[in-house]
Amino acid sequence: MPATSTASRSRVGHAYKHLKFLSPRARKLLSISFAAGLCFFALLSLSIYVKDPDSIRTRKNEDRSSQRRSLAVSSTGAKRIGRQKGMSVSSGNKPFRLILASHNRLFWYYPGNDSIHVLHEGEGVHYGVFPGEVDNNAQMKTVWNVIRPHNWHPKTSQEFLVQFDAETGREVNRVRIESRFTHDAVRRGDRVYVANTEGGEVQELHFPDMKLVRGMRLFTLKQHVNTLAPLDDGAVWAVLHNLGKSDAVKIDPNADPRPRVVAEVKEVGLKAHGLVFWRGQFVMLDSENGALVAVDPATGAVRHLWQAPQTEDPPKFLKGLCVVDEVAYFGLNVWGPRSDRDSLENNAELAAVDLNTGALLWRRTVQTRGLLNIVAAPGLGEASTYRAMASTGGVAEAGFAPSTTTSDSSTGNAAAITATPHGDGEAAGRTRYLGQETSSSSKQQHQGLKAAGTNQDMGKVARSGKDGGKAKDALALGINDTEVIAATQQLIDMGYRPKTSGRWASGRPRLDLKIKNSRQSWDAGISLPLMQVNIDKLKELVLGMPDEMWSPERQRRENAAVDGRKDNMNKFKPGVEALYMVFSDQSTEHVYRFPYYDYFKSAIEPLLEQIVGKEDVNKVVRLQFARMKPGTEIKPHQDMGGYAKFAHRIHLPVVTNPNVSFQVCPEVERQASLGRRVAATSTKDCLPIPMAEGMVFELNNRVMHLVLNRSNLKRVQMVVDVAEEPRVPRRLKPGTVCNYDHAVMVCPQENVLPDYP
Repeated sequence: MPATSTASRSRVGHAYKHLKFLSPRARKLLSISFAAGLCFFALLSLSIYVKDPDSIRTRKNEDRSSQRRSLAVSSTGAKRIGRQKGMSVSSGNKPFRLILASHNRLFWYYPGNDSIHVLHEGEGVHYGVFPGEVDNNAQMKTVWNVIRPHNWHPKTSQEFLVQFDAETGREVNRVRIESRFTHDAVRRGDRVYVANTEGGEVQELHFPDMKLVRGMRLFTLKQHVNTLAPLDDGAVWAVLHNLGKSDAVKIDPNADPRPRVVAEVKEVGLKAHGLVFWRGQFVMLDSENGALVAVDPATGAVRHLWQAPQTEDPPKFLKGLCVVDEVAYFGLNVWGPRSDRDSLENNAELAAVDLNTGALLWRRTVQTRGLLNIVAAPGLGEASTYRAMASTGGVAEAGFAPSTTTSDSSTGNAAAITATPHGDGEAAGRTRYLGQETSSSSKQQHQGLKAAGTNQDMGKVARSGKDGGKAKDALALGINDTEVIAATQQLIDMGYRPKTSGRWASGRPRLDLKIKNSRQSWDAGISLPLMQVNIDKLKELVLGMPDEMWSPERQRRENAAVDGRKDNMNKFKPGVEALYMVFSDQSTEHVYRFPYYDYFKSAIEPLLEQIVGKEDVNKVVRLQFARMKPGTEIKPHQDMGGYAKFAHRIHLPVVTNPNVSFQVCPEVERQASLGRRVAATSTKDCLPIPMAEGMVFELNNRVMHLVLNRSNLKRVQMVVDVAEEPRVPRRLKPGTVCNYDHAVMVCPQENVLPDYP
């Protein structure tokens, strides 16, 4: 027998001899304690990760369409759909998950495998879910949630906003709020809005300290404000339950002399809940009637998208709404007396409905252990309960615009409806969305896109030409330069064909954001040459400006400054001077226009209109000049912030030299993804991208890149980040200093002005 085995037996025998000297009663107590400990750890593991015991029974009753997908395919076609029940896969991303908040429990729900992960339970009623801290990769670290006492014989009146670790459920922070029977809490940038239902009030708090900024008492208890949606910058939509026929109203907190309701949409449903902005409409829950509806805010028209069978007994009450990848996720509750709403036996259902077809994808019983109140996806962004989201993160792209456009001042977006005869299986009155037809030229461009496929492979388009495979016409895209064409073709030959999805208003294509944001970001392509522009006026302005305007000291006086980003700049971009004209936080939802924008406006705006089109200039989320001193370098790096995730990076060299080298290094990442060891990145691993003055490129900045300035001049590059949805920028006064706190820009409110009319 091996020595180790003998020694082990010796130790066991030695321990047993000691136990023999214990009394029979002591040995019995010890055995009971040991067994109890095993049971405790078994129960603990089950409470952390629970598989729905009803899932097998429930899945047998699911709609056949759920075997094909659980999330709708977006208009780009970029999403891969797993052919398993309820399975949807975004290439390279974490499993898609939702947070559900009930009358007893806060937990993650995974549609892909119908499982849950409990964060908190047993303390009270949960309402309102929004993200807190994020890490350097824009991944959510903490989540905020309202916990309030049950309104059936409550033992306390105290209500709290509680911050939890998003993975473990560990409590990080707890702030008491002066609210009663809170029914919602949402976040937009550095503001949090709370529905104080008993007080008929919408409270505005400052994020992240949650200090009260103001309370807006606009309603009565009977009106029962229950859902908030800060869709516009500085304005909030609210749903008024009204204990019957419900309304959606728009609040202007900045109205003179006091906050007031400035718009309303009457009779959106009975005891309605939820309001998610999707394609110019409000997706809402007609709760009492068990219906999912779309409301046109311009006309007030209500269309039924899906209806729970009227023959169901007991009937269902809908509550909790989130839209991801064109799919509405919402709760179906069995309505009962208040005393039963936190019962551990009261488990709600969760349904998924394709908004484009009205088809029920699946419907499952979930272990909510109480009335289901909120369905959210805070890991995708702060707006997950009031805007349609993309599973890759952030607000979903607009997709196809409606063919008839009606300006709607109440939403700040185009609300446009075009009804066409519906086909078999479609809900009556459904709306089909057509290609964008804002002008004859854009219509032709869209038809061309449709013919080639929504997700265009630029390499394949090139090979279909008369030249039998030479990529010049399709790839140059307005840059008739042999070096650019050769470099682009080299990348294609290596397997990096540009994949595009959609076009700017100018008609120029753009890379597919969903592929760019996948784990294999290089599959979207590396560089997309767009056009050549005349930069004479801009170059003259840049070279003629006082050199002191580049200094941080002068910018803090005359422009504006953002503190909290110096470490990152020094790490990757030593020797690079930045001059900001437009800046945003990680979410790209909160955009600030800096005072120096006005200095360059006359030269910059005509160029932006050429590149993305006049209609899309309002989608710019960041705009800056980067000046590299002679002999400096921008070290190899990947851009991982929200600006890389939710926007397109466009480069325009303003002052450069042949001895300035812009290089991309996709092979380093691709080899690493295959499990191969890769040494530190060097220039031999990278390929140069020719960039002469006036050439406009979209760069996939999620792929590793670097810049070397081996010339004796100061190289100046204009860098623009453009989202696919419009933004409402705010202006900063000269001398404003903002803090970049946990990826959120916090600026003194007295220094923030609305954008130019």
